[in-house]
Amino acid sequence: MKAKELMTRDVATCRPEDPMAAAARIMWERDCGIVPVVDGDGRPVGVVTDRDLCMASFTRNEPLSRMPVRDAMAKKPFACREEDDEGAVHAAMREHRVRRLPVVDDEGRLVGMLSLNDLVLQAAGKGAAAERRQREVVKTATEISRHREIAAAV
Repeated sequence: MKAKELMTRDVATCRPEDPMAAAARIMWERDCGIVPVVDGDGRPVGVVTDRDLCMASFTRNEPLSRMPVRDAMAKKPFACREEDDEGAVHAAMREHRVRRLPVVDDEGRLVGMLSLNDLVLQAAGKGAAAERRQREVVKTATEISRHREIAAAV
């Protein structure tokens, strides 16, 4: 399957200059833990997670409403293309140790988000194809779940 067949399409985004509170509101309303940060052309320039927001607020002792998203976002988001197959998606998640990837079109514009959860749900079932997907999901989840010190030593 291709990323475009597995991804979530209706993705809420924010801009780097938006207050972190806006990203937190999206996460609350959409029941998600990540928000892609896009430029004026809809291209991802970062991602911000619920953990990023919590840590920014804690370490600066500031409310989310007073800090821009750019101060907490990961500034080099790893993405996959909508035409990438499952193997390429798994490889990208493993390599970059991420559970979620923005999905972009040929011009680099955001068209969706693909999560490990999406891959898990796709792998449910019986038969050879499902078993192959299940092995890949376990392999990916294992790799991205390792603590950084352990992964560096392996």
